[in-house]
Amino acid sequence: GVATVVRERAAGTGSGSGTKGVNGTWLGQVSYLAPGKFTVSGPKGTEQAFFVADDTVVKGYGTICGSSASPSTCTLDQLEAAAKKGLDAKVVLANGIATSVTEDH
Repeated sequence: GVATVVRERAAGTGSGSGTKGVNGTWLGQVSYLAPGKFTVSGPKGTEQAFFVADDTVVKGYGTICGSSASPSTCTLDQLEAAAKKGLDAKVVLANGIATSVTEDH
């Protein structure tokens, strides 16, 4: 798979809206889509796609990394591995990019 065309989709268009401009805090199941791209479930089963960046702060309490006793700062690779297995977390979004992902504990 090599991309021949890449187009940005405006937020709110089509099924599976784009992530541009999405802000707020989402609580729910985080799922892996592709490198650097995830979804988080929202109210009533809706899902919101989001991206991570090098400066996304990831905190784990035993599932992503660390232990249940105290939070640890995790890597994006650890987040990806945990999301592939199933992960509940709080995700704070700014313009469709996670500023933080904190494992539910």
